[in-house]
Amino acid sequence: MSNSNNFFTSLIIVAGLIFPIFLPAFIMMALVKFMPTEITHSGLMSLFILSFALFIIAGIFSKVLSLIGLTVQKLDELGFLGLIISVLSSFLSIIVGYYWMKTLNLTSVHLSSIGILITAVITTIFLTSLLKILEKVE
Repeated sequence: MSNSNNFFTSLIIVAGLIFPIFLPAFIMMALVKFMPTEITHSGLMSLFILSFALFIIAGIFSKVLSLIGLTVQKLDELGFLGLIISVLSSFLSIIVGYYWMKTLNLTSVHLSSIGILITAVITTIFLTSLLKILEKVE
């Protein structure tokens, strides 16, 4: 029983390391099949590069939040309000990050407004759920 629990814990931790970086790319790859006019890209590598860049931008958003006093500990203390702030920060970092990269011509991925909203919503929901699971594992 202990082996299966350790395996599950290890799997959750590895997912917590990999998914935040590559999840938007996986979501966009899936959405291309259902919404080909909403998401266009030049290749899979462009999706992964965009996803990695969005991860970096989310890190910058987190750093800005901590500079104005909203550290992880403070967000935990705020309870539900802290969760809402964290979710909105994640959501906005994806949307703002994409439009910033698109404006500066740093990505060849073209998403419609609906495409980026759906990607941001699904990514935010999944990552928030993964974070809650990781908190329970600890």
